[in-house]
Amino acid sequence: MVIKIKEDTNNKELEEIPEIKKFFSRIYTVLSKDIREKLKHLNVSKEKKKKIRRVLAFLPRKKQNDYLDEFK
Repeated sequence: MVIKIKEDTNNKELEEIPEIKKFFSRIYTVLSKDIREKLKHLNVSKEKKKKIRRVLAFLPRKKQNDYLDEFK
């Protein structure tokens, strides 16, 4: 992920930049093996799977399952 910073960073601490704060305030989860398997067997393109994987990374496990179940 690339974050473009519009502000002058010379006078600020990196953690004080709004874009950086937003990035680190998100809760990330690692996709479990069963979620990866479900994703692997979806009948969608690789690009679509990448997008889904990015969405799933920010969801709790229960929501990940619910999200993938909607594709069935």
